[in-house]
Amino acid sequence: MTSHSARSWSHQWLLPTGEQQQVLQSKAAAIIISALAGTGKTTTLCMKACNLLAGMDRGGRILALAYSRAGVTAIRDRLIKLDGVVPARLEILTIEQLSERVLKEQGDPVAKLDDPVRRRFLILQAQQALRQELQRSPDNDANALMAQDVDIDAFQAFEAQAKKTLLDRQFQDSGTDLHTFCQERDLDFGLYRLLRHYERMRAGLNHEPQFYADGDCTFELCRQLDLLDWGQPCEWLQGRYGAVLFDELHDLDEAALMVLRKLVQSDNGVFVGAGDFNQHIHEGSLSVFGGAMQHIRDCLPVDAEVLNINTTRRFGAEICGALNPLFALEFASVSENSDSFLHSTYDTDEHCAQQLVEVHAQIVNGWGALQGGKSKHSALNVMLRNPQDSMLLEWVFGHEGVHYGCQGMSVFYLRKEVALVLSLMWALQDSNAERHLTLGIVSAAVQGLIHYGRRNALAHGADADVLAQGQFDQTCWTALHGASESHQMAVTLYADSARMRRYILHGTLNPQASELDDHCAKMMALAPDVLGDAGAFCRHPWVRRIFDDASINGQERSACLASLDGLSRLGRGIPVGEFLGRLTLMARGSIERHQHKEPVTLRLMSVDACKGREFTFVAVPFVERGRFPSTVTHNEAYRERNMLYVAMTRARTALWLLESVARPVTPGPV
Repeated sequence: MTSHSARSWSHQWLLPTGEQQQVLQSKAAAIIISALAGTGKTTTLCMKACNLLAGMDRGGRILALAYSRAGVTAIRDRLIKLDGVVPARLEILTIEQLSERVLKEQGDPVAKLDDPVRRRFLILQAQQALRQELQRSPDNDANALMAQDVDIDAFQAFEAQAKKTLLDRQFQDSGTDLHTFCQERDLDFGLYRLLRHYERMRAGLNHEPQFYADGDCTFELCRQLDLLDWGQPCEWLQGRYGAVLFDELHDLDEAALMVLRKLVQSDNGVFVGAGDFNQHIHEGSLSVFGGAMQHIRDCLPVDAEVLNINTTRRFGAEICGALNPLFALEFASVSENSDSFLHSTYDTDEHCAQQLVEVHAQIVNGWGALQGGKSKHSALNVMLRNPQDSMLLEWVFGHEGVHYGCQGMSVFYLRKEVALVLSLMWALQDSNAERHLTLGIVSAAVQGLIHYGRRNALAHGADADVLAQGQFDQTCWTALHGASESHQMAVTLYADSARMRRYILHGTLNPQASELDDHCAKMMALAPDVLGDAGAFCRHPWVRRIFDDASINGQERSACLASLDGLSRLGRGIPVGEFLGRLTLMARGSIERHQHKEPVTLRLMSVDACKGREFTFVAVPFVERGRFPSTVTHNEAYRERNMLYVAMTRARTALWLLESVARPVTPGPV
């Protein structure tokens, strides 16, 4: 791209609105673009980048940062649409990628760890090492965690939040001991104790990390930056760019903000950031609510300018009119946009599901007929707050023969907790049963047995002397079976319910192994009459005890029990054999439609999966107070409000809102 004066963009594919022009014409040293959904914040940021490049000399460079890899892709796509190519003098990176580059430039080896199985292995080694330490120096507060294998998912979630929020710095500043610190902030003491031990082993006594998992490069760079004074520039970031741009400001966390602050303080020219702070939905991220906008501004030059963009190109006046009172916003639409907002109410979940069936038929048959040959592209996109809400919809649409897909969640029968219960039903049946679970369900069931059935095997193969020295034992890594272990076992168990029964009872297919005494194994002693009602089976006390006693956090336990309740409703009054037969037919039908490349006409999506995207037809069901948005603490209320905002701002042409009669949310504000 050759240097030329800043563009007006008046003859491009997009004519900037007056609000966008304000951003393009601003001469402020720092600009924060606070934009609503569909207003073109990424496009505006890219236009500003091109204008800034045009005003620089040929050696000038610009850094465009995004919080996520999807954000990087969005910036690239928008630049190509604007200018045909990504300018050579514009670098597009995530904060993690920038941090990795800086560490490599310092001469440090940066060995990336991307294998989830190996990572699990190392976390369990850290727990084994901590257990050895606690044998020498007992700590009653850590006993609960050390009694059994740590829940890997819970540990990794805690680790991510601790690093995003710079929790270690908060602990150091608190002046208290670790237990008091965790008590005051309602943190899991055992997980934090294990995380600190894991980090000591990962970084070593000389602080030379052996490996970097996702997020660790940013964490390490923040550790270095934290040693500098507040306004002190960073040598490794000094004067690298003529401007720094940041998309997805609403996902910014404390660690990313520290890197951003040092970039701005290290003579890198103009700063322009863009975000829709109503889309702040990730735990640990900042938002403009509760004074967080001032916190962001404190890290930027004192004359930072905040410019608002409220004119959306995504949808028209009808959807704007529905959103504004609900969220207390000021959406405006461009004059050429036309859309439709349809509001309906429901009494029961089944009533809501039936209305969605009618909406789907209207889109596929009505809209599709109008579009002629393009009908195969007509699909209804359903935004769900909770994965458990998909269960009834999958059951209903699956029996209608609709080809549906799930994004941001698995189909319900492939979720570990559901597949585990289905496998218990299957194993209790007569071995001559006509219907067998699919291979995918059996594989998920094996994972469920390992995860929920207290059957995790600690890394006992690790050398205790090596662990005692504060190091990971890497020598036995090659002996691990890896991520395909559960699939290999599933192949062995497939189409053989008697063998599955033996595996549940013994935890192995070794005929010499003794029986286990966990709740899954105890289920195999139940009388045949328990199979008379699949719904009642799911409500059996022993089934619930599997999840009540599992080594999982409270949030996951609640989700598992909600899945169990959902499965119980689907199977109410249906014999287990018939229930499994109907479910298996549904699953096999879905596989066949996929193999025949039939078009997907229904997408069930999590809020996180739909964020940053837009669709022609969108439905948001199960909207009711206490459910969507769900009941949360005051500190989490903004995030819950924003979940509904994200779901309701994805539609271009038509938006259906299906709301509870008993507990309505409209007219708002939420």
